[in-house]
Amino acid sequence: MWNTKPMPPGGQSTLDPALPYGLLNLRSPLSLQWESFASFFVQYDAKLVEHTDWKSHGRRLPGAGLFACLCDRAASVETVVPEQAANFSLFALAPFWPYRTFVTEPEFHPPVLEITKQPGASDGLFVFAPLPFLPVYPDRPPVGLIMDQLGSPIWHSANGYLGQLEVQQLDGKNVLTYWTGGIGGGFVDAHGMGTITILDSTYKLIQNVTLNDGTFKAGDSMQNMPYPSYIDIHESHITPKGSLIVTAYNSTPYNLSAVGGPEDGWLLDSLIYEFDLRTNETLFRWSSVEHIDELPLDGSHQLHPNGSIIDGNNATQPWDYFLTNSVFPLDDGYILSSRHYWSTIALDSHGNVTWNLNGEDGGDFDLVNQTGKSSTFSWQHYVRPLDSTPNKNATIYMFNNHNNGFDNGTNPSTGLTLYLDLQNRTVETVSVLQDPKEVVYVDSQGTFQRLPGDHKLLANGQIPTLTEFDDNDRVVMKARFGQDNQVSSYRSYLVANWSATPYWAPKIATTQETSGNVTLSMSWNGATPDVYDGWMIYESTDINGPLTEVSQQVRRTGFETNATLSAGTRLVIAAAAKGNQATRRSRSIRVELPSV
Repeated sequence: MWNTKPMPPGGQSTLDPALPYGLLNLRSPLSLQWESFASFFVQYDAKLVEHTDWKSHGRRLPGAGLFACLCDRAASVETVVPEQAANFSLFALAPFWPYRTFVTEPEFHPPVLEITKQPGASDGLFVFAPLPFLPVYPDRPPVGLIMDQLGSPIWHSANGYLGQLEVQQLDGKNVLTYWTGGIGGGFVDAHGMGTITILDSTYKLIQNVTLNDGTFKAGDSMQNMPYPSYIDIHESHITPKGSLIVTAYNSTPYNLSAVGGPEDGWLLDSLIYEFDLRTNETLFRWSSVEHIDELPLDGSHQLHPNGSIIDGNNATQPWDYFLTNSVFPLDDGYILSSRHYWSTIALDSHGNVTWNLNGEDGGDFDLVNQTGKSSTFSWQHYVRPLDSTPNKNATIYMFNNHNNGFDNGTNPSTGLTLYLDLQNRTVETVSVLQDPKEVVYVDSQGTFQRLPGDHKLLANGQIPTLTEFDDNDRVVMKARFGQDNQVSSYRSYLVANWSATPYWAPKIATTQETSGNVTLSMSWNGATPDVYDGWMIYESTDINGPLTEVSQQVRRTGFETNATLSAGTRLVIAAAAKGNQATRRSRSIRVELPSV
C-alpha cells in the first residue's frame, strides 16, 4: 500500500504563494512516502521469484512491472546511481537513465526523453506519468509530465503519482484530468482508492470527483485506513454528455469452493460507475459479482501455474478474478476490458452482457483467421471502439499485452484491431501493430491511441517506450524515457490540442559564474509554446529600480532559458512574451554583485 499526503497541483513548491491552498482541498495530488514503498517492492520481488520460473528474455525481470495492472542549454543532465544499487543484481543489467535538473525549479527532475522522428510523424505533446522503480531511483518520485517533441518539459507536476494523466474535453473545453490516491492489492495487479481531479487550461481546479458510500473495503493489509474516495486507477473517461466513467473495487465475501477456494472466501468485486459531473448523480453502476451468472468465476485466468486461485482467503487478500482496466461508451451501453478474463465485454444500458469476446476461445464469437493474422489476445488494456452499428458490427482496438507477471516472453505485445460481425458472431483481424525492429513483451499497462490521419500510437506501459505508426502502419516516431525494467507509465498519449496559460507567474533565478558574469534563468511551468516564444528582460543598476525598459529580448530555448545579465545589474524582472507582447511577468529579484 502506498501511504499518501496532500500536495498541490501545478508542480510548484508547496511554499510558493503562486499556489494558494484556498483553491484546493485535501483530495489534491499526493506524494508517496518512499521508505514503505521501497520495502513493498523488495518484498514483492522475493515473493514473485519464489513462485515463478523466470525465463531469460532480457525483457522482463522481477520488479519490472512496477504497476502491472495496471536538451536545451538551460538544463543540466545528471545520471543517478544510488548506493542501494549494489544490493540488487537487477541493476547491473542496464545503465542508469539520465535525469535533468533546473535552476528555477530545483525539485524538478524529469527523465531525458529520447525521440527519433521520420518525415510524416505527427506533431503534438507527450502526456505521461513516469513511475520510476524505487530501489533504482530512490530520490526520483513519480510525477506527471507534458513534454514537447524536442524532449523539453512543458508541465511538471508536484512530486507524486498522477495516474491516468490525460487531456480530455468537458463542456467543449480542454481539461487536464488525473487520478491520485492510494494503491493496494497485489503488485502485479494493483488497484486504487483515490480521487479524479479536473483542471482547466490555467491549471486551476474545476472539480474533484470522489466515491465513498461507506461500504467499500480496500482489499489489502491497510483496508481499515480511512480513504476519502475509492475510485480506482484504471479508468476515468469524460463523455460528450458531461459525465465521468470510472472503475472501483470492493473486497467482498464470496463462496469460492466452486473454483477450489474456501467457502468463506473473498474476492474483489469489479465495479463501474458513471457520474453526472454537473449534478453528481450516479447515472450507472455495474458489479461483476452481480453478473457472475453471465460471467462465471471459472472464466478467470488469474491463477497460479498449478491452476489454483491467487489469494481469496481473507478480506485483506481477496481474489482479483476479473480486473476491469478500461471502460468506454458503446452505442447506448458500454464496452469494458477484463484483463483477468481475457475478454472485452459489451453491456447494454442496464448492465446486461450483450456479448463477450474472449481472447482465448472467442467466447460468443468464432475467431476467424482469414488474413493469417491472429485474433487471440490476453491480459489486454485500453479497449476502445473505432466505429459500430448497433446489433450489426463493430470495429474495436486494444493494447494486446499477451503477457503478465507469470506468463511472459512468448507472445509479443501488439496493437490489435478487430472487426466484429455481431449478427454472425465472427471476428476478423484488421491489423496487428508491431515494431519489427523492437519487439516488446509488456506484462502490464499500455495504450493504443488513434491519432489524426489514421496514425496510431502504441505506448508500452511497463516498457518506457512510445511508437507512432503512419496510415500504412510504418514506424515514423519512437520515444524512450528510461531503461526497460526501471520505469513505467500506465497510459501515455500524444496530444495536439493542449494550450495552457498557467495562473501562476514565471520563475527566475540567478547564478554567479566563475567568469564573473551573472546568468539569469527563466521558466514558466505549464505554459505551452503557443502562449510564449521568448522572454523580455528588465534590468536596473539601482537595487530599488525602476524596471520600466526592456534591456534584452531572448528566444525561448526549452523549459528553462538562460541569458547573461548586463554588468552592474542589481534588480531584474523577466516577462514571458509572445513576439513583442509580454504575456506574464515574474517577480523581481535582487542580484548580488559578483565577489572579487
